[in-house]
Amino acid sequence: MSVPEVGPGGVEPTCPRHPGVVSYVRCQRCGRPTCPACQRVAPVGIQCVDCVKEAAAAQRPVRSRLGLKVASGPPVMTFGLLALNVAAYIYGTTLKSGQLFSAWGLWPHYDALHPYLYGGTEWWRWITNGFVHEGILHIGMNMFVLVMFGRQVEMLLGRLRFAILYGASLLGSSALVAILGTTGSVNGGASGAIFGLIAGYVAIAMTLHLPVQSLVLQAGLWLVIGFFVPGLSWQGHLGGALTGWVVTTLILRFASQRTAPGSRSA
Repeated sequence: MSVPEVGPGGVEPTCPRHPGVVSYVRCQRCGRPTCPACQRVAPVGIQCVDCVKEAAAAQRPVRSRLGLKVASGPPVMTFGLLALNVAAYIYGTTLKSGQLFSAWGLWPHYDALHPYLYGGTEWWRWITNGFVHEGILHIGMNMFVLVMFGRQVEMLLGRLRFAILYGASLLGSSALVAILGTTGSVNGGASGAIFGLIAGYVAIAMTLHLPVQSLVLQAGLWLVIGFFVPGLSWQGHLGGALTGWVVTTLILRFASQRTAPGSRSA
């Protein structure tokens, strides 16, 4: 029969984080008593929560072959954008009775830069137009492509760089629509920003020397179709793609091309 451990002077050991809780289990790393609330199962036995946090903080980040820190966990930025688009669509079709596309969309004309950027009252259309869709097929196709490419680009670039790429592509898409778009037409949809993600993915794949011919052909086909099919904005697609390519190229250019000492490559 085992005898419970008793500290110096006959005092029972207590958890440092919970002084009133007696604990005979000690952390395998620091040797301090740890109560059930502070115990964490580790490969070498039981560790306290403080030691687990210290080990996690000391762990080197995993970097991709691009030299960028790999985003761990689910693609929260991609799913967040998906949720925003779906929420805007539901809001527009219910509370706004289908009028949100006109209220949030971008109305281009040849004097486009002045009213939206210099003292205009509707500058926000440059952003909101990327979250409105005309119908279920429109948003369905865009969200499918967003998830397909977004989760990959987010993992490779990291969440912050992914957000910068998406935001810049949206603004680039809006800029070309505002300058070259047809006067009197309203434009909207996430496809411009998504084309920026596709262009960014192509830039990443080329940097990693991966085959991109099929992807370039498909994206190019969509760009060409936009010139001939009514309702598709070739200006938005082209503006987003050009911006996405430039932004990703700059990100990759300034990223470290060598894995940091002691870091792990994915």
